[in-house]
Amino acid sequence: MAIVARRFGATDGRVRTPDGGEHYIFGFVDLTGVPEEEIFARRGRAQLPGPLLEADEGDEVFLTLTNLGMPTRPDLDDSHTIHWHGFPNQIPLWDGVPEASLSVPVGRDFVYYYRPRDPGTYMYHCHFEPVEHIQMGMVGPLIVRPALEKRPEFAGRRFAYNDPTTEYDREYLVFVTELDADAHAAVAGVQGFDWTEYRPEYWLLNGRSYPDTVRSGPELPRQPYSGLIFASPGEKVLLRCVNLGYQQHSLTILGITLRVVGVDAQPLRGKNGEDLSYYKNTLYFAGGQTMDVIFTAPEPGVYPLFNRNYHKNTNAGRTFGGMVSEVRVE
Repeated sequence: MAIVARRFGATDGRVRTPDGGEHYIFGFVDLTGVPEEEIFARRGRAQLPGPLLEADEGDEVFLTLTNLGMPTRPDLDDSHTIHWHGFPNQIPLWDGVPEASLSVPVGRDFVYYYRPRDPGTYMYHCHFEPVEHIQMGMVGPLIVRPALEKRPEFAGRRFAYNDPTTEYDREYLVFVTELDADAHAAVAGVQGFDWTEYRPEYWLLNGRSYPDTVRSGPELPRQPYSGLIFASPGEKVLLRCVNLGYQQHSLTILGITLRVVGVDAQPLRGKNGEDLSYYKNTLYFAGGQTMDVIFTAPEPGVYPLFNRNYHKNTNAGRTFGGMVSEVRVE
């Protein structure tokens, strides 16, 4: 067991799409280790998705949320929260649902406490006006690593769960969302938006739309997670899949079979230890759902990863793009 101390800031910013568009977002920025007199210099630097939060099973996690305010919309004095989506048995005070706990006003801090006991892939998001704030970008990935990795006989090996059959060599985040440019423009322009008219035009993988998904340089500092997946033949690759959009999505990797070993941070094991994992060519997962998927890297080559709903493989319906990336086996 260890103490994990992190600090995130809630603020706004902008992200880019390959067609030259810039889109206003709300989001989080990592303030861990930033001197107190410098934290407000991070205003307006939200990233999409938010910073990765990770811990080991049994750790004590102290996460401070600081509401930095919105420099593009200084009139917008919204409070914010962090809700650990799927965290079992959390008490209301730290659950991030403002109707039952607390929300953080501009210029204030609040410390969340977690004691994770169930390994797997999770997500976090703001639960204050969640329809707007989630779509605007207040989302992020969260990983709890299993205690099995700490046992001496498994030193140096990595597992998705406390199950030796979930061993892997490399892991990658596959975090999918959507973006409705009209909604983001309305919020930036101090205009109301009818959320029943939600019609996304961009489908994002790790906060990016193809071909930005296959870039690995520093060109997108506010969208820091590349969508590229690398492996060597025979390696086992864990994909931590998260859907924090509002639509169901279906992903496939041409030529690669996927073994689903966990859903919603629950290992696929029966009451008596039966292996309930299964193999798929295409993953279907709904908004708010996570999947842990392992594949064995095949022969060298480039294997396309894409959404099987083909209209989601475009940038605003004008150019090829969207929820597309590559698995490169080298």
